[in-house]
Amino acid sequence: MIFYHGTTAENWDAIQKEGMLFGRRFIVDNKGNIIKEVDRCTYLAVDYKEACCYGDIVLEVEYDPFKHVRHNNYCKGCWQVRVYEPILLKDVKLINKK
Repeated sequence: MIFYHGTTAENWDAIQKEGMLFGRRFIVDNKGNIIKEVDRCTYLAVDYKEACCYGDIVLEVEYDPFKHVRHNNYCKGCWQVRVYEPILLKDVKLINKK
């Protein structure tokens, strides 16, 4: 299935350096300071326009949520999927850079 991931230029550089799409979630204090990393996961949008809300760069991602059922929260009709495994860059394509 095709999903979309919005990100920033800085994060896109980090994704390419790491060689995989595998986001990080943090606990942040009320001043915006990172307290600690909670886990690693990537948010994928079902709709291209939704992904555009999360950065100037939009990636098209080939991901099969049925093959990796234990590593995501996909459900029919959802607008966003949280993936708890790395996605290889061979399955990611840059489709929009503002």
